[in-house]
Amino acid sequence: MIATVIAALIGNYMTTLFVVGLIVAAVKILSHRGRRTAEFVSGTLLNSFVIWAVGVAQTVNFVMHSFFGDYAAKTIGWAQSPFQLELAISSLGVGVMAFILGRRAAPLIGKVAIIVAVAIFGYGAAAGHIYQMVVNHDYAANNTGLLLFSDIAINTVGLALMIWHIVAIRRQDDTTDASAFAPQSARAAVRM
Repeated sequence: MIATVIAALIGNYMTTLFVVGLIVAAVKILSHRGRRTAEFVSGTLLNSFVIWAVGVAQTVNFVMHSFFGDYAAKTIGWAQSPFQLELAISSLGVGVMAFILGRRAAPLIGKVAIIVAVAIFGYGAAAGHIYQMVVNHDYAANNTGLLLFSDIAINTVGLALMIWHIVAIRRQDDTTDASAFAPQSARAAVRM
């Protein structure tokens, strides 16, 4: 049973790392000694999402599609091809960007950019998986299973966290008169 659970966690690494990111964020939020404002909570969740659901997940995706390309292609129902290495390199680039942008002091516009870009890819991949399922009857585990669901659900959560954080920042600015007197760069650094 333990081997089955471990295989499921590794085999569904996108979902596993998304959940790990939520757990890490929850621990940070619950252990925070100051006020847990909407801006702090949403920013913590957003940063954790960028690091875990994008950074770590895309880096693992690089490893899977480059070093274990034959296995990854088989689980999707595809033949190995040179395009898989291109996907791997692209995933590594996105992962590195996420590690840079997942820092608390990184600019919000960078986090917005990476989340939107990853969501476009995720929704596009989901559409491709559905197309393969309908047209080519590809019902392989990583074409129609949890990966298809996670392409949609995880990216939707990422977009929701991004929107929540933007709204929380705007509301915080509206209710805090003192922030209006701080230099723009100082306010931006606090934004997470």
